[in-house]
Amino acid sequence: MQFNLSPKASTDTFSNLGLIHPLMVGNEFMPPLIQLSDEAQNDYEIICKYALRQGWVQWADFKMHLRKSANAVVITDHRQIIRFASAGFEKMTGYTTDFARGKKPKFLQGKKTESDVRAAIREAIEKREFIDAVLTNYRKNGEAYLCRVKIFPMFNRSSELVNFLALENEVFA
Repeated sequence: MQFNLSPKASTDTFSNLGLIHPLMVGNEFMPPLIQLSDEAQNDYEIICKYALRQGWVQWADFKMHLRKSANAVVITDHRQIIRFASAGFEKMTGYTTDFARGKKPKFLQGKKTESDVRAAIREAIEKREFIDAVLTNYRKNGEAYLCRVKIFPMFNRSSELVNFLALENEVFA
């Protein structure tokens, strides 16, 4: 099934499937579509197919996020086990997506990772709520970096938690 994801597209197709049009935030359309790199476009298409299979009721627009190829998109299951990591994840962390798959994202944390931020993230996940936080993570080579992460809980049509979607980008002080 092909979807027209332009801002002018009808939301009927998505409504019939119990989804919110991915380019809608609140009741406002996002700005016109942007050009993505081939890598980011591939990640976008994979995530769209996955979202459709999951029947997500809640949706986060991540296409703007993927405009910068260094940004990461990570999808975990309800237990926070990584099921998908974008090409941007590899660029940001130095870890391959194959290495990350099957692990919890906490493997990126280390001695300088802020305990209060970790606690806030853990609490939001337990409550199945959105969180936007900045924390210190570590690359494969051991280098620390600041990462802004937005974590969205994703629910199926029965309002059961099925995944978490994390949008991550490096923060430069």
